[in-house]
Amino acid sequence: MRFYPAAATDVNFPTIRITGGHHTESEIERILKFIHIDSPSIAGWLIVEGILKNGDRREGVTIVNPHGNLNNAFTSAVGADHNSDQPDSTAEDLLRNPGRGAGGRIVYYPWEWHQIGGGRPGAARDEILLHELVHAYMQQRGLSSIRNLHRLRYARRLRRFDLVDDFFAVMITNVYSSECGRQVRRDHHGFQSLNRNAMSIISDPRFAPLFNALAKGDPDLVKELRKIDTAFNPWHPRMDLIDATSVFDDA
Repeated sequence: MRFYPAAATDVNFPTIRITGGHHTESEIERILKFIHIDSPSIAGWLIVEGILKNGDRREGVTIVNPHGNLNNAFTSAVGADHNSDQPDSTAEDLLRNPGRGAGGRIVYYPWEWHQIGGGRPGAARDEILLHELVHAYMQQRGLSSIRNLHRLRYARRLRRFDLVDDFFAVMITNVYSSECGRQVRRDHHGFQSLNRNAMSIISDPRFAPLFNALAKGDPDLVKELRKIDTAFNPWHPRMDLIDATSVFDDA
């Protein structure tokens, strides 16, 4: 078992634990360090730093090696009391009444993903891991929402994010990717390139409940995201305001 950061000695400091074999543990540690320290991304630093400094030993995060391809990666809550990691959300107030918070268990096999900086949008091994770390970050704070977006009340472009959690994971990872000079991911279905700008996302009324929910649920994170000046950042758009509804080809 490895720990990130390896030098942490405070038993109350929720280090990220890495298990499953020396070779893979070393690679995961390398990727974590890239996201946290070596990349040019502030967004990546915010998420890893937020996990490490959450201040509750119960809410630590473990990354587990499944010893084989999953064609996916998964994060599940650990230590949640009757799903208390999840907010009591409604269709309009998506992160209402946050839960107690929980630890996270990430199942992730780095070798099935492209090298850092490679592959389709969102499919590099650092982007995949950061996506899961966003889930763990939300679980720690009792904000993890598995509300299903596959309902007729939601526009098709919203349904393609599958769950509320995945909207945040995709968007925050997109900010990271943009800071690293890469293409950004369209949604949670595959790894297609997003051909809309940040203002078309933030000004779309269909996405507004999601952005409003995070601003209310984690204002400190949103405050920091707004400071990041990069080509794609819906929290701090650089583009001129456009008619968002005109650039989407679905209902």
